[in-house]
Amino acid sequence: MVRYAMATIEDLCMLCWACVAACKQEFDVPPGKWRLFITEVYVGEYPNVVGYMIHLPQCNHCENAPCVNVCPTGALYHVEGGIVRLDPELCIGCRACTRACPYNAIYIDPRTGKADKCTFCEHLIEKGLEPACVAACPTGARIFGDLDDPNSLISKLYREGKIKPVGKVAEKVRPRLFFAPLGAFRPIETRAGAFEKVVRPEGWERELIDRELDATTWNPNADPRLQPGAEQRYSPEPNALGMWARIRLTKDPSVAALSEVVRDTRQVLVRAAVALLILLGAASVWTAIVRPAHE
Repeated sequence: MVRYAMATIEDLCMLCWACVAACKQEFDVPPGKWRLFITEVYVGEYPNVVGYMIHLPQCNHCENAPCVNVCPTGALYHVEGGIVRLDPELCIGCRACTRACPYNAIYIDPRTGKADKCTFCEHLIEKGLEPACVAACPTGARIFGDLDDPNSLISKLYREGKIKPVGKVAEKVRPRLFFAPLGAFRPIETRAGAFEKVVRPEGWERELIDRELDATTWNPNADPRLQPGAEQRYSPEPNALGMWARIRLTKDPSVAALSEVVRDTRQVLVRAAVALLILLGAASVWTAIVRPAHE
């Protein structure tokens, strides 16, 4: 069984934005919207400030995807390999998925009024090619492959615990997008005069995994009116420094729990509708065939 996944090795990333540009070009993403975005996260207070970059938003293709659970039309669903596919023909632009996604990775295309997001470049991997962002990376910072293939690089790094998902919500939604944050593969030491900084993997793992993270205040894809408390520090378009200086990266796991309730309710309604159709069909057969035969 194939389980596709993607990872970013931040020690190799040089912030060239080639991955973002390739994604924009491959899918003609409209201005101001993003299937893939790079930002910077800053932790601590001056002068003890530590910063690192991270590639979000991007669809994490979660195994227990809240967006799939809340979609009222079935436009979002899993396909082979665990990819979460979005059918634009079924999408009604209700924004349920944009609100449910714990990684704020879905946007509404202003040209169509329908949702759109990363697809892991499904059309390319079906041809044996790499996703556009992976192929465009000049340093090999982005990797893609099958978690169930023991010989793949991403599988090896995952088994060794060198790449991890973001936030405690990952325990609930089980994402397929992983990170090896700055300093994860080797300690980074910087000395310049009186300035000295040592970055070690232990600190970054705590920041990425153990913190209670919340992204409801940050989403470059969403309508700001739908993000209560959103704080925009820079221009609507990104720059080399990132759009927001301080962000929180995932929603509370209760979002996933609410998604399950919505999914279960939808299933009950569908079953009730099917039962009603069966009853109507039986009544029609009785009226048209069985009853006249007995008369």
